[in-house]
Amino acid sequence: ILAMVGSADFDNKDIQGEINMSISPRQPGSSIKPLTYLAAFEKGWTPATLIWDVRSEFPPSGDPNDPRDPYIPVNYDEKYHGPVTLRTALANSYNVPAVKTLNYIGIYDDPETPQKEGLIPFAQRLGITTFTRNDYGLSLTLGGGEVTLLDLTGAYATFANGGRQVPTVAITKIQDFEGNLVYEYQQPAGEQVIRSEHAFLLSSILSDYQARIPGFGTSPVINLPFKVAAKTGTTNDFRDNWTLGYTPDLAVGVWVGNADYTPMQDTSGLTGAAPIWAKVMEEGIQQLTGGNPSDFSKPAGIIERVICSVSGTEPSKYCPSQRSEYFAADQPPLPVDQDLWEEVQVDTWTKKLASLECSGYSEEKLGIHLDDPWAIMWVTKKEGNDWSKSMGLTRDPFVISKDNVCDANDPRPILEFSSPRQNDVVSSSPLKIFGKVDATGSFDEARLEYGQGRDPVQWETIFIIDNPIKDMSEIYSWDISELPTGLYTLRLYMTSTKDGFAEKQILIDNQLPTPTPTPTVSPTPTSTLSPTPTVTPTASETPMDTSTATPTSTDTPTPTHTPSLTPTNPPP
Repeated sequence: ILAMVGSADFDNKDIQGEINMSISPRQPGSSIKPLTYLAAFEKGWTPATLIWDVRSEFPPSGDPNDPRDPYIPVNYDEKYHGPVTLRTALANSYNVPAVKTLNYIGIYDDPETPQKEGLIPFAQRLGITTFTRNDYGLSLTLGGGEVTLLDLTGAYATFANGGRQVPTVAITKIQDFEGNLVYEYQQPAGEQVIRSEHAFLLSSILSDYQARIPGFGTSPVINLPFKVAAKTGTTNDFRDNWTLGYTPDLAVGVWVGNADYTPMQDTSGLTGAAPIWAKVMEEGIQQLTGGNPSDFSKPAGIIERVICSVSGTEPSKYCPSQRSEYFAADQPPLPVDQDLWEEVQVDTWTKKLASLECSGYSEEKLGIHLDDPWAIMWVTKKEGNDWSKSMGLTRDPFVISKDNVCDANDPRPILEFSSPRQNDVVSSSPLKIFGKVDATGSFDEARLEYGQGRDPVQWETIFIIDNPIKDMSEIYSWDISELPTGLYTLRLYMTSTKDGFAEKQILIDNQLPTPTPTPTVSPTPTSTLSPTPTVTPTASETPMDTSTATPTSTDTPTPTHTPSLTPTNPPP
């Protein structure tokens, strides 16, 4: 339904009153976004496709060779929302994901390919006749190209018809003054211009009240008492605002603005056009269906699958939450091995993904799949770190990217013990340690360390190596005479100038006898009786004891030797 309404005063030339706004090209704002995402469906995207809503820069025209300053889109709420699925991006009308989607599908057709592709050819297929310039940029998906209300409402009617396009008609019946039928419109079967599955997926998103809550709240005016697909649009300075929407029974488009392009005052598609649209929809549905609108029927080619609500893939064990999503049967969700998170082997020296060309020095880390350079930048900053924590990830995620794989051109560490070797039994001191400590690039320093047992919880530094040891030679002569016997792990730990590291460990068995100290033994004393002393009487009132005193024999104690565990040659 489209009411062809002119200006407030048809005869007022000062406001360009003599105009039919339904066929006057105006910028559609975000109401053009559904066409962008539909075109992406045709190139393999799904409602679960992950798009990174982060600060991003683009060449304005979409051409990487464009020399002009970059185009940096912002969202209506002036915030970024991190990783979002296509459903979330469209339902909340986020701008950055829409620009990324257009950058993916392209603006114009590529003449080098046989099929018609790009947003403009796709829009023309849906009946948009006004995209005729040759200088459109990526802002086209945000309303940067003019359309007519008649054309755009016709496109939405095609969505309502499950992708079948029926020509727009103004006159359906003519009768004469006596009631005789002069003319009656016979509706043709129409042409299937988009897949019914894709039309259903779009309708599912545009009618998803729950998905649009972050951007529109819980009760926007476009939420009607029955299920209805709807999209609003607002242009700069509030010069144009739009609301278009449909059920399978009725499609309605509303534009609000000034014919002379003067801006309105803080009037958006949601506050200006939407209330009008909502009233027309409710009245129309009541008249057409008695208040019982048809629901969007699910084509046979639609399947429902459980996905990770964050990544959009089949959920892995790291997925923090899950939900159901619709898919075309031939375009299912990405498999679990393409989830956002994956345990990977990381080369410790280059801090890149390990490969066959970079073996020997790696550790397992929790990785995150990223190819978007702006997402990589975002993840490594505070917002990204906060997001990782909100996902319940306690470890800093490693970025898994096709550009972050170690290869033969990267520097490599060189660490080797030549003596002692793995599982050697050591029985003499000092222990001379021979080896090689070097790197083909990025050498910083190294440490020779030891720890007790097979898997030490604490390492003690024996010697610091400030310069590379390029040839096999003695690293250190280590006095182990004071160490208790048993197993020890020796480690060469080398750091790089780029925050990488490499280590080499060997296990040795210290069987050096602990020296037993020889005690100094004093001679055993012989108990001897002294001769009876001659007592010289002295004047005393108390008689003196004249008994013989026997001396007490005392042994000299044997000293106890406690061996020290401190090396006699302490590390520097």
